Amino acid sequence: MLKKLMYLIVISLFLISLSNSVLAAENSDLNSKNLNQLFLSGLKDYKAENYALAEQKFIKLLANDNLDSGLEFSSLYYSTKTAIYRNQIAKAVNYLKQMDQIGYQSANLNWEIAKLYLNQKNQYDSADFKMALEYLKKANDLGINQIEFKRDLAYGYLENNKFKKAEKLYKEIIEVKAQASDYLALAKIKEQNKKFKKAINYYENALKLNDSESSLYLNLAKLYQKTNNNKAAILTFKKGINQKADFTPYYIGLAESYFELQNYNEAEKYLKKAIELNNNSYYGYFLLAEVEVEQGRLNLALSNYNQALKYNPNYVEAYLAEGKIYLKEKDYYRAISSFSIAVEKNKDHAASRYYLAKAYYQAEMLEAARAEIKKALHLDNNYPKAREFLEQIEADLNLDKNI
Repeated sequence: MLKKLMYLIVISLFLISLSNSVLAAENSDLNSKNLNQLFLSGLKDYKAENYALAEQKFIKLLANDNLDSGLEFSSLYYSTKTAIYRNQIAKAVNYLKQMDQIGYQSANLNWEIAKLYLNQKNQYDSADFKMALEYLKKANDLGINQIEFKRDLAYGYLENNKFKKAEKLYKEIIEVKAQASDYLALAKIKEQNKKFKKAINYYENALKLNDSESSLYLNLAKLYQKTNNNKAAILTFKKGINQKADFTPYYIGLAESYFELQNYNEAEKYLKKAIELNNNSYYGYFLLAEVEVEQGRLNLALSNYNQALKYNPNYVEAYLAEGKIYLKEKDYYRAISSFSIAVEKNKDHAASRYYLAKAYYQAEMLEAARAEIKKALHLDNNYPKAREFLEQIEADLNLDKNI
């Protein structure tokens, strides 16, 4: 029995030795003969978009100690590319670092990684513009000069609030091959710098290149509103409606401009259309209530403020507007209720405390009025008429005027 056991042990050791010899021979064969073949096989998988399989083969190559520098670079390059195509930023960055360590750099790979950080295909929850700009700048330093790259670099600067550098690049781009997005970016930069006329000019140029983009009409019309050119805003909103008739912000914008021009009938018409398109538009209901107030229909106004609050229970402006109607109608306790809710929703809002103080004052609750107006002044020492109101309250209470 012992002799048989010894035979089994000897045979097992022989088989293990033989297996190791075969593996060593295979590795030796891979090192000397088949490295190029394995790389070409990985490259074939890469071109066939079998990226996971390609990466496995490139990793196997990179694990080989006898890999020459050319194959090492190529394996790292395509490993980086496979990670990029699979949206694996961490892997791509790691492979790129390994390339840097062996003395190879690639402008295109830095650009491709930057594109992932820009989230151009919406493959992630959000973009990382800071990291995107870091890799875009590396690519730029390595000499890449394509117009599409410049556009990405300009966008990276724009999203990192480096407006001067972004503007310089966008101006270079529009001299070569302009797109609507380039003019839109320049318009936003000018708007940021309060140069509204130049911003309007850029928006108009953007529309010449793309007259079907909803945001262009909306942004241009909003800018006209900002410069008090409501007639131009109305024309622009209507052009937008001709392109996209079911876009609610156009109708809201039209109503705002007509409201500013005191054309309440037109404002009401477009607000009702906006609410028809989006029944949850709390701002639409709020504006409709404002129109009703201007026309003296206070009960209808209260109904619409209530609708606005139904869809946005935190809408402080609606509570204030509601409270002002109650104050006007001398329904002081309802006014106090509305203004108190406004304060509760935003304790740092000076206007809410000012109007709550007014309601308390009208209800002859002078101490409460004094406490609230002092809080309003604490939040905003320059709030209009607040200090005079405090002096009036303290005079009624026969108190000193100091706070």
